[in-house]
Amino acid sequence: MLKRILYFSAILIFSTLLIAFAYDISDGKEIPYSSTKQDTQETLVYLATKLGITGSWIVGLTASGISLFRIIYKKIHEKNP
Repeated sequence: MLKRILYFSAILIFSTLLIAFAYDISDGKEIPYSSTKQDTQETLVYLATKLGITGSWIVGLTASGISLFRIIYKKIHEKNP
């Protein structure tokens, strides 16, 4: 169960970053690259640029929703020993 919650947390963080980057890009702000996880950040910036604000919201909410649904579904259908 903890593993599923950690995956959900990671997806939620990436979704939030995707949306935040989309807003920053639309405002014309420069996004400084971090020294760690630079490849991940470049991917998120690329997606935010291509999807725009609306697309980023759709992708972020869909990914978070599916992840949360899977956690709940697996918890309900988990076999108790």
